[in-house]
Amino acid sequence: MPVIKITKWDLERLLGKVLSIDEILDYLPRIKCEVDSISEEGEIEYEATHDRPDLYSVEGVARSLRSFLGLGENKYQLVDEGLKAYNTGVPGRPYIALAVVRDLDLDDEAVKQMMQLQEKLHMTYCRRRRKASIGVYDLDKIKPPLYYELADPDTKFTPLDESREMTLKEILTNTVRGKEYGHIIANWEKYPILRDSEGTILSMPPIINSEDTRVTVETKNVIIDATGIDPKTVIDMVTIMAYNIAERSRGKKIVFVEAIMPDNTVLKAPREKGVSIEIVPSKVNDVLGTGLDIEQMIELLKKFDYKITNSQKEQLIVTIPPYRVDVKSWIDVAEDIAMAYGYDTIGSTAYDLPKATHPGRIHPLEFLSRLLRKILVGMGFIEVVNYMMSNPEIQLRIFDMEDELITITNPKMEKYTSLRRWLVPGLLEIIDANKEKEAEIRIFEIGDVAIPDKSTDTGARIERRLGIAVSHRKATLTNGLAIVSTLMERLGLIPRYEKAVIKGLLPRRTAKICIDNIEIGYVGEIHPRVLLRIRHDKPVVVSEIILNKLLMVLRR
Repeated sequence: MPVIKITKWDLERLLGKVLSIDEILDYLPRIKCEVDSISEEGEIEYEATHDRPDLYSVEGVARSLRSFLGLGENKYQLVDEGLKAYNTGVPGRPYIALAVVRDLDLDDEAVKQMMQLQEKLHMTYCRRRRKASIGVYDLDKIKPPLYYELADPDTKFTPLDESREMTLKEILTNTVRGKEYGHIIANWEKYPILRDSEGTILSMPPIINSEDTRVTVETKNVIIDATGIDPKTVIDMVTIMAYNIAERSRGKKIVFVEAIMPDNTVLKAPREKGVSIEIVPSKVNDVLGTGLDIEQMIELLKKFDYKITNSQKEQLIVTIPPYRVDVKSWIDVAEDIAMAYGYDTIGSTAYDLPKATHPGRIHPLEFLSRLLRKILVGMGFIEVVNYMMSNPEIQLRIFDMEDELITITNPKMEKYTSLRRWLVPGLLEIIDANKEKEAEIRIFEIGDVAIPDKSTDTGARIERRLGIAVSHRKATLTNGLAIVSTLMERLGLIPRYEKAVIKGLLPRRTAKICIDNIEIGYVGEIHPRVLLRIRHDKPVVVSEIILNKLLMVLRR
């Protein structure tokens, strides 16, 4: 999670309330900010969760605490002054969104927080500027409208923190930011720039801003831009920046800007309001284990700045704050209700639950998992543990599979964009990473997988599986059959094998594992075509067993 630094005095002046150290330690975790330290000088370090980028600066924390503590509403003045920008076409990063914040009252700490928010967003949601990049400029040094376009490499401007003009090509090779982020656009024939109507260059996205338009303590009005590969992301970034910076504005005045695309479509920012979500109070109570009525839920939601659109006995429609990008469905709203109510309060109700009728005991599936671990370790295998999250390339494409995956709506890493549907890809990754270290590799993993299933309430079926992989120069299906047979024998079972065809495995060297006419898994050799794609030069034999089905057999 990003580590954010703020000062106690700055938080207090934005909040309009003096806070004790104990209050800070109590309040911040209640809005998803885990306090790491508070120095004697009043510097606070906290970790903000990845799903709350609006808390990446002190302004977002002050706004959240204002609602949470009931110190007043968070009101903003959003106006349309007819401001426009023109996107003339930048194919590699085709989208731009902008907004203006007026009547600012800045000092060194305010500018510092603004830059911190920008950089933390760059490192997280913007994927180190690959997905999007953000710029903030002194509007009074600019003559609108703005133009987002491609420019020749010999185009010049003075980059931030430099004292002379440099060509775009020089900026990529001779500046710190150019060396760090230049690879994103290094192969382009022309480079993206943002300029005003008089030719003043504001920035070279996604690399660096201009020294001529730098924001200082004297700045009264700013214009914010975000450019990137996804329209939603650039609007999200501009919205978060605008609402946070507006906390430094006397009138909290935010001005819309329309970005005109090459096809004359318009991308307008910032977002004026969030989406509306329907809440069923009974479902929320079922999830939280509470007995809250609808009026109590309304009061709790106000602590997180929700607007109540409609309320009935069995239904509540709420509008999320525009700067919140983490709320996707009613379950996210339920989480905010739980935080507003207090997890400590919810936990205290556990004392009122009826007494247990029997002592706690291990779940049969966990018992079987532990038993299999002991057996496989005794057979000379090493247990590995992979993340349940993966991506389509590893899970499907290298095996020529076209199945579906449960995908993540807002992934934070390119490597983890979906949930795994089988264990073999993860085992292959570990074998490939260790191929130079061991002549023979014998590993196993026990873990859950998620398989899309429209017949379930959640749209996914969760299975506990055992995955086994062996790799050495002479590994064949025979080795796999021997391992599975030995394992089943230890459980008092006699397996039967039938021919099977599974994508990514050799057709004539793959078998499904059956016990009492129930198919519980498969065993086979990885196809050489797959091994070639991961540059592995030794045969690999794998087996995957569905423990839910194996448990069903054992219970008969």
